[in-house]
Amino acid sequence: GLVVSFEDISALEQNKRELQNARDAAELANRAKSEFLANMSHEIRTPMNAILGFADVLRRGLAESRQHAIEYLNTIHSSGRHLLDLINDVLDLSKIEAGRLQIETLDTHPHALTYDVVSVLGVKAREKGIFLEYGSAGPIPEIIQSDPTRVRQILTNLVGNAIKFTEIGGVRVQAALRTSEEGETLLV
Repeated sequence: GLVVSFEDISALEQNKRELQNARDAAELANRAKSEFLANMSHEIRTPMNAILGFADVLRRGLAESRQHAIEYLNTIHSSGRHLLDLINDVLDLSKIEAGRLQIETLDTHPHALTYDVVSVLGVKAREKGIFLEYGSAGPIPEIIQSDPTRVRQILTNLVGNAIKFTEIGGVRVQAALRTSEEGETLLV
């Protein structure tokens, strides 16, 4: 005799595929979260180093003049504000995971923002024995519409990496305004 049995396993196979997709998505989310935390820890170190470095100079009374002391205090304050912005981003991790990170459009002072980044990272450059300077190639507006926190993060990463990989000479940060059919774009 012969017994033939047929069983529809398409639902079982569908469940198996869905479980595999869910596991892949969970692994991808876990990797993204790990990468985000690694990047944030890198970003948090830079302003924290500036705060500690300039505070130490002031604490030991090593500021060359009152004007230098004021500049160091301004850098500490600026770095503290930037650090707070970064910490707020970490606390808003759920927005990033949900794909709802919002870019702000605020009045932004490109010269002041870039100068702050250069001041903070100047400590790193001096420690390496290289120069770090900022200038502009032509006129730059005093105020632009942008997200100052994101611009600061991008500049800090770019300039920080330039310092990290520069052994001789130095790093020059230069701003320029490019005009195209789409409008004006600030390049740093």
